[in-house]
Amino acid sequence: MNNQPQNAKASTFRKLRTSAAVMLSAICLVGMTSCEDEDDDPIVDTYNQQDRNFAMASSENLNAQISFGQLALDNGEDDSVLEYATMLVSENTDSQTELEGIVDGTDVEISDGISDAMQTKYDELAMMSGEEFDRAFIDFQLELLDDSMSIYENEEDNGENFTLKGFAEKTLEKIKDHREDAVLVKAEIEIEGV
Repeated sequence: MNNQPQNAKASTFRKLRTSAAVMLSAICLVGMTSCEDEDDDPIVDTYNQQDRNFAMASSENLNAQISFGQLALDNGEDDSVLEYATMLVSENTDSQTELEGIVDGTDVEISDGISDAMQTKYDELAMMSGEEFDRAFIDFQLELLDDSMSIYENEEDNGENFTLKGFAEKTLEKIKDHREDAVLVKAEIEIEGV
């Protein structure tokens, strides 16, 4: 009979321990869901005018790079230019597809063409071939890549939509890589031309 009070005490202790564990879990769960890091940027799924301008400018830029890459595949001669052009078409096509997916279902417009200035440069380069084309193409690439960086930097700094800002950051890194590659291609062309 002495065992009954001890069993009752053990049972009560187990119930208290279980209740305490449940209570602690609940407190932790509430604590985790209610904590907000004040340093985090809020998630914004709206589009300000900067976002809209960026989407249009970025799509024109990507379309231009695809067009120039295809032109280089047709008119270029040097293997390094052809390799660079292949990469340019592939990576910019991927970026264009990603941008289309981001704005799909929204009222944000993108371009399916290139700007008048890019078309003028395209027409100028299309008149060239071989070594002349290779040199003019890679020089233009360096200028274009330098100019296009500001499009993406501006979106990172002034855009509102978190998805477009992420796209801008990712694409800016690609542009920097493309520029480094273009510098190497230019050096290779110059060495071969000596």
